[in-house]
Amino acid sequence: MRSNVSVKGFLTPTWILIAVGLVAGGALALYEWLFGPLFSTANALVWTLPRITYVFLALMSTGVSLVLAYGLLKHDEAITRDTRALLIMAVGMLLGGFTALATDFGSVPNLIRTLLAWNLGSPLWWIVALYSALPVLLIVKLALDLTGRQRVFDLPLAWGTLVIATAAAITIGAAFGTVIGHPGFHGAFLAIVTLVSALVSGTAAIVLLRPQSALTKTSERIFRPTALLLAALLLIRVAYEAHSTVPGMIGWAGVSMLAPFIIAAALLHLAPRLLALLAIVAVLWVQYSFIIAGQLMSLAPTADGYGGVQSYRPNLPEILILVLGIAVAAALIKLGDRFLTNDRDQGTP
Repeated sequence: MRSNVSVKGFLTPTWILIAVGLVAGGALALYEWLFGPLFSTANALVWTLPRITYVFLALMSTGVSLVLAYGLLKHDEAITRDTRALLIMAVGMLLGGFTALATDFGSVPNLIRTLLAWNLGSPLWWIVALYSALPVLLIVKLALDLTGRQRVFDLPLAWGTLVIATAAAITIGAAFGTVIGHPGFHGAFLAIVTLVSALVSGTAAIVLLRPQSALTKTSERIFRPTALLLAALLLIRVAYEAHSTVPGMIGWAGVSMLAPFIIAAALLHLAPRLLALLAIVAVLWVQYSFIIAGQLMSLAPTADGYGGVQSYRPNLPEILILVLGIAVAAALIKLGDRFLTNDRDQGTP
């Protein structure tokens, strides 16, 4: 009888969607690794939807990690009570992002070479380093929490998570801001956008996935000002692009991008999960826009070889990799809620 209940627990619409995503996306990922390229990448345009999926999920995980670290340092009862759930969410999202990123390397040897290539002067190397350290801290904290020995290490782990997660989110933006030859990326602005968007998507994910939890109120309190701050940053970018005289700059921000964040911040109490989902999709829209638009215009020396303006549209395999990354994250979060937490009724839907 017990096994029947367990099996039925996996025959829900959510699990069926996850399974479809894992099978369809997994099949495309294996084909990409074993037989040949399927993605719409080019020599001058390499950060396409699979890598954007990594950025999206990694930053969302970063936002959850920052909320967790804040709660532990401030002794917020709602956050400390649901520490394990937040750890599961953060780890699951990171692993989902890593899954999407791994598909874009083409083969296992390429992935290993990239991970082992030390280049302290490269922002991309620092992204790999920081986002390799962050899951280690989270998994150590989760292991200590499961064994009941977490209190001794709470403070150092919380500070470590806060510092590394913040640095990781800023470094992702800085990696684009230091690219030479792409005027749409240049500057420190994207480092601020990636940090704020991490907080917006992370808190929105908590509202979406923990609807019955005491975490929701704390997350909403953080979500509203950060969503409005992101809308303000986008408005500044719109004004900057409208008056910019930088040669070759292709604008990526639009006034329409502000609406989801303003609406979600103002009306979140009316439909928390729906508007949290709206904010998450809007964050993906922002990240997709600046990553793609920044690559479309190449200045010397790349312009001579590839042409001035590139074009890009994600194909079906790339879209399925986005689905795969989200499905992996969702599966890990649901499994963690099912087997590692005691409040299954407050877990993911």
